[in-house]
Amino acid sequence: MYNKKRIWQIPWGYKESIVIVLGIVLVGFMLQATIGKFNFYLLSFPFNLYFGILSLAFIVLSVSLKRKAFFIWFTSLSFSVSLIGAITFLSIIMGLTKQVPIIDRANIFTLLGFNQMTSSWAFVLIYFLLLLSLGSTIAKRKPRLTKQYLVFILNHIGLWLILFFAGLGYSDLNRYIMYVEIGETQWRVYDKDSKVVELPIAIQLNSFTIEEYIPKLAVIDKKTGEVLPKDKPIYFQIDTISKEEFSFNGYKIRLKNYIHNAVRSSDSSYKEVPMKASCPAALVEIKNENVLKSHWISAGNKMQSPMFMDIDSNLALVMTPSEPKSFISNIEVYTQEGGYYKEENLRVNHPLKAGSWRIYQYGYDNNMSKMSSYSSFELVYDPWLNMVYVGIGLLALGSLLLIIFGKNYKK
Repeated sequence: MYNKKRIWQIPWGYKESIVIVLGIVLVGFMLQATIGKFNFYLLSFPFNLYFGILSLAFIVLSVSLKRKAFFIWFTSLSFSVSLIGAITFLSIIMGLTKQVPIIDRANIFTLLGFNQMTSSWAFVLIYFLLLLSLGSTIAKRKPRLTKQYLVFILNHIGLWLILFFAGLGYSDLNRYIMYVEIGETQWRVYDKDSKVVELPIAIQLNSFTIEEYIPKLAVIDKKTGEVLPKDKPIYFQIDTISKEEFSFNGYKIRLKNYIHNAVRSSDSSYKEVPMKASCPAALVEIKNENVLKSHWISAGNKMQSPMFMDIDSNLALVMTPSEPKSFISNIEVYTQEGGYYKEENLRVNHPLKAGSWRIYQYGYDNNMSKMSSYSSFELVYDPWLNMVYVGIGLLALGSLLLIIFGKNYKK
């Protein structure tokens, strides 16, 4: 006679795994509601190193005791699927809930940590259990010279490295904004509490330049300053090649000359002078059946007054301020360990790597534009990032081999 397996009877399967994982999630919610979010900075160096050693010790223990019922279950498919299901569920909540840095515990959702999911106890507990289970599963797998083992080990070790170093390295991640005057060297920044911090890295700013787009022309109401038509404002892009003619309200507008780096040579004219105080200027001709006139117009800047062109008693033709195309810093970087790095063209989204630091072009004095006396940089310190990249590389290689081997990868 067949006896149905009762819950909690060894070996444990999906029922027990689901109940245990749900219990851990509930414990996480209770901890979140009572003591608040998990403080990752408790795992800052060297405590993250100690935790990592303990995690590896647990994984080694799981190999030596792999025949014990607990470790058979801990590395089982049922427990892995339950953990993945839980972290997927919490990730969906995170995707559907606005994540904010500071919250008030005003409702059940914020009380349980839905608005700060990655630092909620439920997420952290499941995350670390997944890390230990995945590591134990990898360690107990017997090495073999097969395609199946190669794909398995690359994908699983790659994922484990990403989880391990991204999680334990989070507390050592630091971001700072550094403002450096042209011709000076700076190593001091302000932390989140507005206190001065001296960093083990210094930046010397040799020069700073801004490339600007060619501006646009617009017709405005002289009384209100609004761009016309009011319901759908029209901006005319200056074309320095074809010098295309524009039409507006019966007037023909034509570009006769354009100088991108211009300074005033008189009260009503400009000449080209490549200097920081220069600004775009255009000589424009306006005509209709009764009027034919030309005039220089410019948006100006902090050093030069703007110039516009009267069309009639109500309308005027103006130039819009130039928009930045790119801003570039020429820098030299010195580290406390004696390192030296140079980048002549530090641009946005093209960081300079200096040891464990990454230096990003961040900003400048927007009010002064090309005449900005300083450049600002975002400095990111992440000593574990390279290991995360190694994990991503292994995972990508494993996925590629899985595609190459196809259906025969298990042979």
